[in-house]
This record gives sequence, C-alpha cells and structure tokens, in this order.
Amino acid sequence: MTKQKYTSAKTDLRQVPAVFKLLMDSLEHPERFLARTDEILDYGGGAGDKLTGRWADHGVRNLVLDPYNRTEAHNALVRQLLTVKPADHAICSNVLNVIKEPAVRMEVLREIAALTSPEGVVFFTVYEGNRTSRGKRSKVDCWQNNRPLKSYCKEIKKVFKTGDLVSGKLLMCYGRAKVKG
Repeated sequence: MTKQKYTSAKTDLRQVPAVFKLLMDSLEHPERFLARTDEILDYGGGAGDKLTGRWADHGVRNLVLDPYNRTEAHNALVRQLLTVKPADHAICSNVLNVIKEPAVRMEVLREIAALTSPEGVVFFTVYEGNRTSRGKRSKVDCWQNNRPLKSYCKEIKKVFKTGDLVSGKLLMCYGRAKVKG
C-alpha cells in the first residue's frame, strides 16, 4: 500500500457512526436488506465496536478492516475471511475525506471492491469539513480534504458503478465498473 503522509489514526470518534441510521433510513425496505445480509465490511471502521454491536442486533456480522486502528493480525484475518467469502455489502464512512493522496484512495476503493460481493451495495459517506475543497492538516497526524461527497464520484466511478446519492450524504454504489485496458 502507498504510504500516507497522515495516518488518520486519530480521526476515530469511538461512537456509533451516524452512517447506520443514514443507511437504514435510505433503504426502501430495510427488513429485506437485513434478511439478505450476513456480513458487512466496515472499511476504516476504527478501534471501537459500537457499530458492530448495532449490526449484531440485526443478525449481521460486521467485519472491521482499519489499517491504522486495528492490529495487522486482525486486518489479515478479515482480509483472509473476505477473500474466501466476500462480504455481502460494505461501508466506507468518513474514510476518503481523511486520505490526502489520490493513489491511496484508489487502493482503498479497489480493496473494498475485492472484499465485497460484486452483487453487493457499497455505502460511502464523508465528513465534508468546511466544503472549500481545500485540504489541510486538521490536527496532529490528521488530514481533512474538505470536499463534498459528490466530488469523490469521479474517483469512485473508476471502481464502482455509482447508484444513488441520498440527500447528499450517502452514496450507494451498485456493481463494479468495467476496467479499461
């Protein structure tokens, strides 16, 4: 993986992410989604397990992969499990916005695609900061791109077919983009 200048390890908020409610509220039939979901990949899910507990309440196994807030052994196990049987769906919440380097964001997107079923939905959110699109260091060893979610669509479309942008806060992607070349 390409080295990041800012690790984003200190951006973990250790709370139940708002993405759960946003995701469930955006689904036309959340009960159908839950009935067809055994595992979710939570890419960049942080050190805490509050979202894991929330998914477990609905019978869904949440597998967190976080290069900066989980051990190498933990991440290796998650990658191994999802290489054998990809996750039904994936969440990438408030991750792309803390990665300064476009090449690293592309690696993240490709890894999510590799570890998620091609039929699965991938949900993206970002913290938009001040929305100036002028990135800056936000605190020690932390970066913030300050970009709206829709500004990431061009990058995301290189890996995923984009689907629905829900209330400007949640991007639901369906399928994989055809790789050119």
